[in-house]
Amino acid sequence: MLLELLQISPLLIVTFVGLLTMLVGAFAPAGSFKGWLGYLTGFGFLAALVAIWWLWDRTPVAFESPWLSNALRFDAFGLALMAVIAVGGLLTTLTAIHYLPAQRSDHAEYYSLVSFSVLGMMCLVTANDLLTLFIALEVMSIAVYILAGFKRQSPYAIEAAMKYFILGSFASALLLLGIAFVWGVTGAITLPDIARVFAFGNVEEGLGLEGVAHLGMVLILGAFAFKIAAAPFHMWTPDVYEGAPASVSGLMAVAVKTAAFGALARVLLTCFGDDQFREGAASWETLVAILAVVSMFGGNLMALAQKNLKRVLAYSAIAHTGYILIALLAAPAVADGTLTLNALGAGLVFYLLAYTLANAAAFGVAAAIGANDNEDASDPSYSGLAYRHPALAVVLTISVLSLLGIPVTAGFIGKLTIFSEVLQSPTGDYLWLVILAVINSIISAYYYLRIIVVAFMKPEVQPVETVTSRPLGWSLGLAAALTVILGLIPSSTLEVAHEAGRSLVHSTTPGLIGAAPVDKAALPSSAAAPRPVEAETALKDAAQEVARP
Repeated sequence: MLLELLQISPLLIVTFVGLLTMLVGAFAPAGSFKGWLGYLTGFGFLAALVAIWWLWDRTPVAFESPWLSNALRFDAFGLALMAVIAVGGLLTTLTAIHYLPAQRSDHAEYYSLVSFSVLGMMCLVTANDLLTLFIALEVMSIAVYILAGFKRQSPYAIEAAMKYFILGSFASALLLLGIAFVWGVTGAITLPDIARVFAFGNVEEGLGLEGVAHLGMVLILGAFAFKIAAAPFHMWTPDVYEGAPASVSGLMAVAVKTAAFGALARVLLTCFGDDQFREGAASWETLVAILAVVSMFGGNLMALAQKNLKRVLAYSAIAHTGYILIALLAAPAVADGTLTLNALGAGLVFYLLAYTLANAAAFGVAAAIGANDNEDASDPSYSGLAYRHPALAVVLTISVLSLLGIPVTAGFIGKLTIFSEVLQSPTGDYLWLVILAVINSIISAYYYLRIIVVAFMKPEVQPVETVTSRPLGWSLGLAAALTVILGLIPSSTLEVAHEAGRSLVHSTTPGLIGAAPVDKAALPSSAAAPRPVEAETALKDAAQEVARP
């Protein structure tokens, strides 16, 4: 029991921090400075990062209790994304310590809500069954809904929270309906068991069950398309990013997107990794490719007309959703029981890390110009920023150049890695997507470089007042420095990301990766596949063989 508590220590640490900040905040004197709770929360995220590092050499973590092993999968993929989420939570928490008092919203509940939202995100990327996935998604979402309207005296924040809540509830309903359809067809709830039924079970076309399974897949994909802000499910994004406090917008842009992409990748490649879901006009690969194209063009073209920094970053987030979706199309292809070389590699994980750092820096600058209850992030609010606050202008420049994908930044390495993984595919089916992504990167140069022009070359329209905050400076400095460091020497991080990608591959489509075939007659129709010891042993042996160089 003690060992298993140590194994889930990252989750326990974040939970403890959330409960502690809630309890202590309740007894804090009214009107007192609550920023010290931000230091406590940040220390909790650092402790969670240490626990993740300790677990890294022990992956995949083997839980003895069935209730844990069925609910959570602590593989390298999940731990890597947990680390990215913890980094995003740390950076945005440091941003909020003095920003919230400047916005007259210094309430202790903020830090407990951030902790619980991060807890939901960590569970989301490690969920091994659909019920755990749904509960984790709701824990994350409810906390973020409240955070979006945390500045309760602001009509913009209230509007953002209401829009996010209403549309988010609709997406949750889609997800729950999709889960119901998948469970009805398979009789299974854990991701590996669902994959076994789809790969080896008797899902009969004549009974219409194959169509129901595809419908469940489409509903689940649609629900996650909302969470990752993929067009045309992006309608909430600009208004919510603009109306929410800048530190909350940063949390949504970095940690929420990372968690949603991690869960989506695990569900698609595990539950729906079989060829029947990956080939044809109604395959998820086709749908993901369409979402990628619409998101890239929609986000970049709509961003061209924006004059508000937070809205520009919102439409940029939509465009980057398209780039990241391309990484899912470099997923493992299996032929004759042999895993091909275009298995999911470092692209998804590394890009999410680079995107986290760049957006944490950009929204940190947006928070820095939010002194004296100023919510305005339009051109006049940061015009001529370089004259009075050159450090902020430099950080903003590094972040937008990384988002653009300029060399010597982490964003460039992330895009290069994703594109190279897709191009390494033996079939070359998605070369056209890489071409469209490069075209969109050129389009995005206009509005990214325009931000730099406004900050460096436009005169001050009004005095630029900034939040004076040492932790905010730490957050901006760390994010900018890591963005450049990962752009210059990415090799170690890429190796970790490759290991994370390979670990996801080994957990997908059980039985297809070199395992001995299973007798379909032994599986009940439309029910969960049995799990004999021999089959489990064969699966583990096959995964070990694939892992060997």
